[in-house]
Formats: sequence, C-alpha cells, structure tokens
Amino acid sequence: MSLFIATGTNVGDKFKNLKNAKDALCENFQMIAESRIYQSAAIEYLNQPDFFNQVLEFKLPSSNPNEVMNLLLELELKLGRIRGIQKGPRIIDLDILFWGLEILTLPDLIVPHPRLFERSFVVLPLSELPGFKTLQKKFSFSFIFENSSTPIS
Repeated sequence: MSLFIATGTNVGDKFKNLKNAKDALCENFQMIAESRIYQSAAIEYLNQPDFFNQVLEFKLPSSNPNEVMNLLLELELKLGRIRGIQKGPRIIDLDILFWGLEILTLPDLIVPHPRLFERSFVVLPLSELPGFKTLQKKFSFSFIFENSSTPIS
C-alpha cells in the first residue's frame, strides 16, 4: 500500500516550491505517482493568495508515521516555511493524507487527514493516483465540495 502526501503553497514561485518539496520528498521516499497541480482559492483564512496543490503517492516506508510526520515538519522548515498566521500564507505545507488503509489517532497526527474529504484541492488530485482505487474500497469519497479547484498542469 501507499503513503499519500499533500503539498501546497501560496507564496513566491509556487511551481518551484512544489518542485522543491517533491524533490525533497523523493530523497526520502520512493515515488509511485504524482497528480497534476491544482489551483484553488484559500479557505478558512481568506485574505491570502490562491494556493497550488499537488498530491504525491509513495511506497509505504519502513519508518513509522510519527517519524515521517517529524521529517515532513523538518522539510517544511528547510524549504522556508515560517509559521505565522494560523491557516495563513505559506511557502510550503506537507500533510500525510493516508498511511495505507490505516486509521491512526496519535497525539500529533490523525490519519486520514481530518478535513481532506471536504477539500476539492485534495480529493481531485488524489483521485488521479493509482492507489486511489484501493482507498475507495475502504473510504467514502464525495466529489461535491463547497470549494473549487482547477488543474493547471
């Protein structure tokens, strides 16, 4: 099964930010597939630029989910993320969406990501990946959203 990671950015050169994130992730995990890049308006904190989002599918690593989450936080810092306004502008955001078919509730990590099912900019790119068919056997996905996103690459 697979590890699915969402990447997002809305500051600076957004294409370059996503490429840098993908490159950094590929140094640590074996990539299976990548979605197209989607553009969407910000949600929750609205006074910020549009986001570019992509979902990446990797071979499930031998490390545990907490170790991977800590690595993602380190990579965000390395790639220039500054945590200012909660839900505000960011150079990069890395989120674990799925860890195979497991449901995890850990002190600092909930998988599947709690709000992914409501977000077009996550579900639409996720649905392009080969592992999505397996996810659909266990999880229910709707393609009706209160937000919209459009593929741009």
